[in-house]
Amino acid sequence: MSYYQDLAQNLRRRGCEEDQVLAVLTEVRETTTAAGTSPESEFGTPEEKAAGYSGERKRSPGRFTLNIFGLLGLCCVAVYAIWPEIFGFTAPVLREFAGMIAMLVLLIIGAFAAGFVDTRLPKGFRE
Repeated sequence: MSYYQDLAQNLRRRGCEEDQVLAVLTEVRETTTAAGTSPESEFGTPEEKAAGYSGERKRSPGRFTLNIFGLLGLCCVAVYAIWPEIFGFTAPVLREFAGMIAMLVLLIIGAFAAGFVDTRLPKGFRE
């Protein structure tokens, strides 16, 4: 992962809106290009640079994405608890734990999706 992706992720986790993330990334890129240095030598680690910023948003887009997948997982558990025959599993282990397995799979997929959403670079930013 690049310095800019790490910085974008840290800014989003601190509650920054997309326009603020874009402004900080642009500032870092322009400063390091003008100085001819690397972002890390100029500003420190992405965590250190992001520590000076905060925003009003309570959840990052990635956390919101993970919450959606978690809610879908809970729905699978509820549907399986009410209508287990819908899934049609015949293996004893699957029959007993199908709802929980579906929830776990959705949470794993959600974690990967959340990571991708939070580390992506804002629209219009080029490294």
